[in-house]
Amino acid sequence: MLRNAFYLALRSLWWYRGRAITIVLCLALTLWLPITVRLLLNQFRTDIVSRAESTPLVIGAKGSRIDLALLALYFDTIPPDATTMAEANYIQDTGFATAMPVHVAYRTQSINNQDGVPIVGTTLEYFEFRDLYLAEGNGLAMLGDCVVGSNVASRMNLKPGDKILSAPKNAFNLAGDYPLRMNITGVLAKSNSPDDDVVFIDLKTAWIIDGIGHGHQELAHESVDDGMLLEKSETSVTASAAVLPFTEITADNIDSFHLHGREETFPISAVIANPHSRKDQTLLLGRYASARTETAQCVKPAGVVHDLLNIVFRVERLVWLSSILSAFVTALLLGLVLLLSIRLRAAEMQTMHKLGCSRATIVSLIGTEIFLMTLAGILLALSAAWLSKLAAADWLRSLLF
Repeated sequence: MLRNAFYLALRSLWWYRGRAITIVLCLALTLWLPITVRLLLNQFRTDIVSRAESTPLVIGAKGSRIDLALLALYFDTIPPDATTMAEANYIQDTGFATAMPVHVAYRTQSINNQDGVPIVGTTLEYFEFRDLYLAEGNGLAMLGDCVVGSNVASRMNLKPGDKILSAPKNAFNLAGDYPLRMNITGVLAKSNSPDDDVVFIDLKTAWIIDGIGHGHQELAHESVDDGMLLEKSETSVTASAAVLPFTEITADNIDSFHLHGREETFPISAVIANPHSRKDQTLLLGRYASARTETAQCVKPAGVVHDLLNIVFRVERLVWLSSILSAFVTALLLGLVLLLSIRLRAAEMQTMHKLGCSRATIVSLIGTEIFLMTLAGILLALSAAWLSKLAAADWLRSLLF
Protein backbone atom coordinates (compact mmCIF):
# COMPACT_ATOMS: atom_id res chain seq x y z
CA MET A 1 0.00 0.00 0.00
CA LEU A 2 2.73 2.43 1.06
CA ARG A 3 4.88 1.42 -1.89
CA ASN A 4 2.00 2.12 -4.28
CA ALA A 5 1.36 5.50 -2.62
CA PHE A 6 5.02 6.48 -3.08
CA TYR A 7 4.93 5.41 -6.72
CA LEU A 8 1.76 7.37 -7.48
CA ALA A 9 3.04 10.39 -5.50
CA LEU A 10 6.29 10.44 -7.45
CA ARG A 11 4.44 10.22 -10.77
CA SER A 12 2.09 12.98 -9.68
CA LEU A 13 4.98 15.23 -8.59
CA TRP A 14 6.69 14.65 -11.91
CA TRP A 15 3.49 15.53 -13.78
CA TYR A 16 3.10 18.73 -11.74
CA ARG A 17 6.86 19.29 -11.59
CA GLY A 18 6.71 23.06 -11.99
CA ARG A 19 4.54 23.41 -8.90
CA ALA A 20 6.56 20.80 -6.96
CA ILE A 21 9.91 22.48 -7.71
CA THR A 22 8.51 25.86 -6.65
CA ILE A 23 7.31 24.49 -3.32
CA VAL A 24 10.60 22.65 -2.68
CA LEU A 25 12.65 25.80 -3.41
CA CYS A 26 10.45 27.91 -1.13
CA LEU A 27 10.89 25.41 1.69
CA ALA A 28 14.64 25.15 1.09
CA LEU A 29 15.17 28.93 1.09
CA THR A 30 13.09 29.33 4.24
CA LEU A 31 15.11 26.69 6.09
CA TRP A 32 18.50 27.59 4.58
CA LEU A 33 18.88 30.97 6.31
CA PRO A 34 18.44 29.90 9.96
CA ILE A 35 20.45 26.70 9.47
CA THR A 36 23.32 28.59 7.80
CA VAL A 37 23.29 31.30 10.46
CA ARG A 38 23.40 28.65 13.18
CA LEU A 39 26.32 26.80 11.54
CA LEU A 40 28.32 30.00 10.95
CA LEU A 41 27.72 31.29 14.46
CA ASN A 42 28.85 27.95 15.90
CA GLN A 43 31.96 28.09 13.72
CA PHE A 44 32.56 31.71 14.77
CA ARG A 45 32.16 30.79 18.42
CA THR A 46 34.47 27.77 18.15
CA ASP A 47 37.24 29.70 16.39
CA ILE A 48 37.21 32.71 18.67
CA VAL A 49 36.90 30.72 21.91
CA SER A 50 39.58 28.15 21.04
CA ARG A 51 42.17 30.91 20.56
CA ALA A 52 41.27 32.47 23.91
CA GLU A 53 41.15 29.18 25.81
CA SER A 54 44.59 28.21 24.50
CA THR A 55 46.03 31.38 26.07
CA PRO A 56 46.04 30.92 29.87
CA LEU A 57 46.97 34.41 31.11
CA VAL A 58 47.81 37.82 29.66
CA ILE A 59 49.55 40.49 31.72
CA GLY A 60 49.81 44.15 30.79
CA ALA A 61 49.51 47.70 31.96
CA LYS A 62 46.49 48.91 33.89
CA GLY A 63 43.58 49.89 31.66
CA SER A 64 41.01 48.14 29.51
CA ARG A 65 41.22 44.39 30.04
CA ILE A 66 39.34 43.85 26.77
CA ASP A 67 41.90 45.82 24.73
CA LEU A 68 44.72 43.98 26.48
CA ALA A 69 43.29 40.50 25.86
CA LEU A 70 42.29 41.17 22.24
CA LEU A 71 45.68 42.64 21.34
CA ALA A 72 47.53 39.64 22.79
CA LEU A 73 45.18 37.27 20.92
CA TYR A 74 44.63 39.00 17.57
CA PHE A 75 47.34 41.73 17.32
CA ASP A 76 45.17 44.00 15.14
CA THR A 77 43.10 45.85 17.73
CA ILE A 78 43.29 49.08 19.69
CA PRO A 79 46.69 48.97 21.46
CA PRO A 80 46.53 49.25 25.26
CA ASP A 81 49.04 51.23 27.27
CA ALA A 82 52.51 49.73 27.02
CA THR A 83 54.19 47.94 29.88
CA THR A 84 57.91 47.16 30.19
CA MET A 85 60.20 44.17 30.03
CA ALA A 86 60.41 44.34 33.83
CA GLU A 87 56.95 42.76 33.90
CA ALA A 88 58.08 39.82 31.76
CA ASN A 89 61.19 39.41 33.92
CA TYR A 90 59.04 39.44 37.08
CA ILE A 91 56.81 36.64 35.76
CA GLN A 92 59.80 34.58 34.70
CA ASP A 93 61.50 35.11 38.08
CA THR A 94 58.46 33.85 39.99
CA GLY A 95 59.00 30.43 38.44
CA PHE A 96 55.23 30.00 38.04
CA ALA A 97 55.06 30.45 34.27
CA THR A 98 56.92 30.92 31.03
CA ALA A 99 56.72 34.58 30.06
CA MET A 100 56.35 35.47 26.38
CA PRO A 101 56.55 39.26 25.84
CA VAL A 102 54.68 40.63 22.83
CA HIS A 103 55.46 43.95 21.13
CA VAL A 104 52.76 45.17 18.72
CA ALA A 105 53.11 48.81 17.71
CA TYR A 106 53.92 48.96 13.98
CA ARG A 107 52.68 47.73 10.64
CA THR A 108 54.47 46.96 7.43
CA GLN A 109 54.20 49.21 4.41
CA SER A 110 51.83 48.23 1.60
CA ILE A 111 53.17 45.80 -0.99
CA ASN A 112 51.57 44.84 -4.31
CA ASN A 113 48.46 46.91 -3.52
CA GLN A 114 47.99 44.98 -0.27
CA ASP A 115 47.59 46.89 2.98
CA GLY A 116 50.29 46.59 5.59
CA VAL A 117 50.00 43.98 8.35
CA PRO A 118 50.93 44.13 12.05
CA ILE A 119 54.55 43.55 13.03
CA VAL A 120 54.79 41.38 16.15
CA GLY A 121 57.96 41.36 18.18
CA THR A 122 58.29 38.34 20.46
CA THR A 123 60.61 35.59 21.63
CA LEU A 124 61.19 32.08 20.27
CA GLU A 125 59.07 30.59 23.10
CA TYR A 126 56.00 32.07 21.42
CA PHE A 127 56.43 29.93 18.30
CA GLU A 128 56.68 26.77 20.41
CA PHE A 129 53.69 27.82 22.52
CA ARG A 130 51.47 28.37 19.43
CA ASP A 131 52.90 25.30 17.68
CA LEU A 132 54.07 27.39 14.73
CA TYR A 133 56.59 25.94 12.34
CA LEU A 134 58.20 27.01 9.10
CA ALA A 135 56.82 25.98 5.73
CA GLU A 136 59.91 27.28 3.96
CA GLY A 137 63.09 29.18 4.76
CA ASN A 138 64.73 29.67 8.15
CA GLY A 139 63.83 31.22 11.48
CA LEU A 140 64.99 34.45 13.13
CA ALA A 141 68.78 34.44 13.31
CA MET A 142 69.93 38.09 13.52
CA LEU A 143 68.64 41.61 13.99
CA GLY A 144 66.44 42.74 11.11
CA ASP A 145 65.24 39.22 10.27
CA CYS A 146 61.52 38.45 10.07
CA VAL A 147 59.27 35.51 9.30
CA VAL A 148 55.87 36.09 7.71
CA GLY A 149 52.55 34.32 8.20
CA SER A 150 51.20 32.16 5.40
CA ASN A 151 48.40 34.59 4.46
CA VAL A 152 50.84 37.49 4.34
CA ALA A 153 53.16 35.54 2.06
CA SER A 154 50.36 34.54 -0.32
CA ARG A 155 48.63 37.94 -0.44
CA MET A 156 51.82 39.99 -0.84
CA ASN A 157 53.60 37.37 -2.94
CA LEU A 158 56.55 37.21 -0.55
CA LYS A 159 59.16 34.50 -0.10
CA PRO A 160 62.40 34.01 1.84
CA GLY A 161 65.05 36.43 0.62
CA ASP A 162 62.59 39.26 -0.08
CA LYS A 163 62.58 42.54 1.84
CA ILE A 164 59.74 44.30 3.64
CA LEU A 165 59.63 47.79 5.16
CA SER A 166 58.07 48.84 8.44
CA ALA A 167 55.76 51.84 8.29
CA PRO A 168 56.41 54.82 10.55
CA LYS A 169 53.74 55.60 13.13
CA ASN A 170 53.41 59.14 11.80
CA ALA A 171 54.42 59.79 8.20
CA PHE A 172 54.43 63.56 8.80
CA ASN A 173 56.87 63.41 11.72
CA LEU A 174 60.27 63.68 10.06
CA ALA A 175 62.01 63.38 13.42
CA GLY A 176 60.15 60.21 14.33
CA ASP A 177 61.02 56.54 13.87
CA TYR A 178 62.71 55.49 10.62
CA PRO A 179 61.29 52.63 8.56
CA LEU A 180 63.36 49.49 8.95
CA ARG A 181 64.00 47.32 5.90
CA MET A 182 63.64 43.77 7.16
CA ASN A 183 64.95 40.60 5.61
CA ILE A 184 62.38 37.80 5.21
CA THR A 185 64.05 34.56 6.27
CA GLY A 186 61.06 32.23 6.42
CA VAL A 187 57.35 31.67 5.84
CA LEU A 188 55.25 30.02 8.54
CA ALA A 189 52.97 27.09 7.76
CA LYS A 190 49.26 27.92 7.75
CA SER A 191 47.73 27.68 11.23
CA ASN A 192 44.25 29.13 10.61
CA SER A 193 44.87 31.70 13.32
CA PRO A 194 45.81 35.39 13.61
CA ASP A 195 49.44 34.28 13.33
CA ASP A 196 48.86 33.80 9.58
CA ASP A 197 48.29 37.53 9.08
CA VAL A 198 51.28 39.11 10.81
CA VAL A 199 55.02 39.51 10.44
CA PHE A 200 57.12 38.20 13.34
CA ILE A 201 60.38 39.79 14.40
CA ASP A 202 62.69 39.53 17.40
CA LEU A 203 62.02 41.89 20.32
CA LYS A 204 65.34 43.68 19.78
CA THR A 205 64.41 44.37 16.17
CA ALA A 206 61.14 45.86 17.43
CA TRP A 207 63.05 48.12 19.80
CA ILE A 208 65.27 49.23 16.90
CA ILE A 209 62.12 50.30 15.02
CA ASP A 210 61.11 52.09 18.23
CA GLY A 211 64.34 54.08 17.97
CA ILE A 212 65.74 52.62 21.19
CA GLY A 213 68.45 50.87 19.24
CA HIS A 214 70.28 51.85 16.07
CA GLY A 215 73.58 51.67 14.22
CA HIS A 216 75.84 54.38 12.84
CA GLN A 217 78.17 54.84 9.97
CA GLU A 218 81.91 54.59 10.70
CA LEU A 219 82.80 58.29 10.95
CA ALA A 220 86.53 57.85 11.49
CA HIS A 221 86.87 56.57 7.96
CA GLU A 222 88.61 59.00 5.60
CA SER A 223 85.92 58.67 2.93
CA VAL A 224 83.20 60.13 5.18
CA ASP A 225 81.56 63.25 3.76
CA ASP A 226 82.63 66.39 5.65
CA GLY A 227 78.98 67.49 5.75
CA MET A 228 78.30 64.70 8.25
CA LEU A 229 80.86 66.07 10.74
CA LEU A 230 80.70 69.06 13.04
CA GLU A 231 84.23 68.63 14.33
CA LYS A 232 87.08 66.23 13.72
CA SER A 233 90.40 65.96 15.52
CA GLU A 234 93.06 63.34 16.03
CA THR A 235 91.35 62.06 19.18
CA SER A 236 87.61 62.61 18.59
CA VAL A 237 84.92 62.96 15.94
CA THR A 238 81.68 64.93 16.42
CA ALA A 239 78.88 63.93 14.05
CA SER A 240 76.26 66.26 12.59
CA ALA A 241 72.51 65.65 12.20
CA ALA A 242 73.23 64.47 8.66
CA VAL A 243 74.34 61.10 10.04
CA LEU A 244 71.22 58.97 9.92
CA PRO A 245 70.63 55.60 11.56
CA PHE A 246 70.82 52.63 9.23
CA THR A 247 67.48 51.64 7.74
CA GLU A 248 68.65 48.12 7.01
CA ILE A 249 70.62 45.71 9.14
CA THR A 250 73.20 43.69 7.24
CA ALA A 251 76.10 41.45 8.11
CA ASP A 252 78.42 44.42 7.43
CA ASN A 253 76.81 46.90 9.82
CA ILE A 254 75.22 44.66 12.47
CA ASP A 255 78.16 45.18 14.84
CA SER A 256 77.41 48.91 14.98
CA PHE A 257 73.89 48.33 16.34
CA HIS A 258 73.28 48.85 20.01
CA LEU A 259 70.41 49.60 22.40
CA HIS A 260 70.30 52.66 24.64
CA GLY A 261 69.15 52.15 28.22
CA ARG A 262 68.37 49.21 30.46
CA GLU A 263 66.42 46.35 28.92
CA GLU A 264 63.91 46.15 31.80
CA THR A 265 62.69 49.64 30.87
CA PHE A 266 62.08 48.85 27.19
CA PRO A 267 58.41 48.85 26.12
CA ILE A 268 56.29 45.82 25.29
CA SER A 269 52.55 45.60 24.67
CA ALA A 270 51.71 42.57 26.82
CA VAL A 271 53.06 39.37 28.29
CA ILE A 272 51.51 35.99 27.57
CA ALA A 273 52.08 33.75 30.59
CA ASN A 274 51.92 29.97 30.28
CA PRO A 275 51.80 28.57 33.85
CA HIS A 276 53.47 25.25 34.52
CA SER A 277 50.42 23.92 36.40
CA ARG A 278 46.98 24.97 37.61
CA LYS A 279 48.47 25.63 41.04
CA ASP A 280 51.10 27.94 39.54
CA GLN A 281 48.38 29.76 37.59
CA THR A 282 46.43 30.35 40.82
CA LEU A 283 49.55 31.57 42.61
CA LEU A 284 50.41 33.96 39.76
CA LEU A 285 46.86 35.32 39.70
CA GLY A 286 47.16 35.81 43.44
CA ARG A 287 50.37 37.80 43.04
CA TYR A 288 48.70 40.18 40.60
CA ALA A 289 45.56 40.42 42.71
CA SER A 290 47.53 41.50 45.77
CA ALA A 291 51.08 42.70 45.20
CA ARG A 292 51.00 44.31 41.73
CA THR A 293 47.57 45.87 41.43
CA GLU A 294 49.06 49.37 41.18
CA THR A 295 51.18 48.78 38.08
CA ALA A 296 49.74 45.86 36.11
CA GLN A 297 46.76 43.62 35.55
CA CYS A 298 46.47 39.90 34.84
CA VAL A 299 43.48 38.70 32.80
CA LYS A 300 42.14 35.37 31.60
CA PRO A 301 41.46 35.83 27.86
CA ALA A 302 38.82 33.07 27.88
CA GLY A 303 36.76 34.97 30.44
CA VAL A 304 37.07 38.23 28.51
CA VAL A 305 36.02 36.59 25.22
CA HIS A 306 33.05 34.82 26.83
CA ASP A 307 31.86 38.14 28.25
CA LEU A 308 32.13 39.70 24.79
CA LEU A 309 30.29 36.80 23.15
CA ASN A 310 27.44 37.07 25.63
CA ILE A 311 26.90 40.62 24.37
CA VAL A 312 27.51 40.01 20.68
CA PHE A 313 25.39 36.88 20.44
CA ARG A 314 22.29 38.62 21.67
CA VAL A 315 21.91 39.47 17.99
CA GLU A 316 21.43 35.75 17.41
CA ARG A 317 18.05 35.92 19.15
CA LEU A 318 16.84 38.50 16.63
CA VAL A 319 17.97 36.22 13.79
CA TRP A 320 16.05 33.32 15.27
CA LEU A 321 12.94 35.41 15.80
CA SER A 322 12.99 36.67 12.22
CA SER A 323 13.57 33.10 10.98
CA ILE A 324 10.58 31.79 12.95
CA LEU A 325 8.35 34.56 11.58
CA SER A 326 9.61 33.88 8.07
CA ALA A 327 8.94 30.12 8.45
CA PHE A 328 5.44 30.82 9.76
CA VAL A 329 4.57 33.09 6.83
CA THR A 330 6.06 30.61 4.35
CA ALA A 331 4.05 27.76 5.90
CA LEU A 332 0.85 29.79 5.51
CA LEU A 333 1.64 30.54 1.85
CA LEU A 334 2.53 26.92 1.11
CA GLY A 335 -0.67 25.75 2.83
CA LEU A 336 -2.65 28.11 0.63
CA VAL A 337 -0.84 26.85 -2.49
CA LEU A 338 -1.53 23.21 -1.56
CA LEU A 339 -5.19 23.94 -0.82
CA LEU A 340 -5.67 25.64 -4.17
CA SER A 341 -3.79 22.83 -5.86
CA ILE A 342 -6.07 20.23 -4.31
CA ARG A 343 -9.13 22.18 -5.48
CA LEU A 344 -7.72 22.34 -8.98
CA ARG A 345 -7.27 18.56 -8.86
CA ALA A 346 -10.84 17.94 -7.72
CA ALA A 347 -11.79 16.33 -11.05
CA GLU A 348 -8.73 14.07 -10.86
CA MET A 349 -9.71 12.92 -7.37
CA GLN A 350 -13.30 12.23 -8.43
CA THR A 351 -11.92 10.04 -11.22
CA MET A 352 -9.74 8.16 -8.72
CA HIS A 353 -12.75 7.69 -6.47
CA LYS A 354 -14.82 6.29 -9.39
CA LEU A 355 -11.95 3.91 -10.20
CA GLY A 356 -12.30 2.44 -6.70
CA CYS A 357 -9.84 4.45 -4.60
CA SER A 358 -11.08 5.03 -1.07
CA ARG A 359 -10.99 8.44 0.57
CA ALA A 360 -8.17 7.20 2.81
CA THR A 361 -6.12 6.21 -0.23
CA ILE A 362 -6.54 9.66 -1.78
CA VAL A 363 -5.58 11.36 1.52
CA SER A 364 -2.57 9.03 1.76
CA LEU A 365 -1.50 9.94 -1.77
CA ILE A 366 -1.69 13.69 -1.11
CA GLY A 367 0.07 13.26 2.26
CA THR A 368 2.89 11.34 0.59
CA GLU A 369 3.34 14.12 -1.96
CA ILE A 370 3.59 16.71 0.82
CA PHE A 371 6.05 14.49 2.73
CA LEU A 372 8.29 14.02 -0.33
CA MET A 373 8.34 17.77 -1.12
CA THR A 374 9.11 18.62 2.53
CA LEU A 375 11.89 16.02 2.66
CA ALA A 376 13.41 17.35 -0.57
CA GLY A 377 13.25 20.92 0.75
CA ILE A 378 15.00 19.94 4.03
CA LEU A 379 17.73 17.99 2.24
CA LEU A 380 18.29 20.85 -0.21
CA ALA A 381 18.46 23.37 2.66
CA LEU A 382 20.97 21.22 4.61
CA SER A 383 23.15 20.77 1.53
CA ALA A 384 23.10 24.49 0.73
CA ALA A 385 23.87 25.38 4.37
CA TRP A 386 26.81 22.97 4.46
CA LEU A 387 28.21 24.37 1.20
CA SER A 388 27.69 27.93 2.49
CA LYS A 389 29.64 27.08 5.63
CA LEU A 390 32.53 25.69 3.59
CA ALA A 391 32.53 28.70 1.28
CA ALA A 392 32.31 31.20 4.14
CA ALA A 393 34.86 29.56 6.45
CA ASP A 394 37.85 31.57 5.18
CA TRP A 395 35.79 34.75 4.95
CA LEU A 396 34.62 34.24 8.54
CA ARG A 397 38.18 33.72 9.74
CA SER A 398 39.22 36.87 7.89
CA LEU A 399 36.61 38.76 9.93
CA LEU A 400 37.93 37.20 13.12
CA PHE A 401 41.65 37.29 12.53
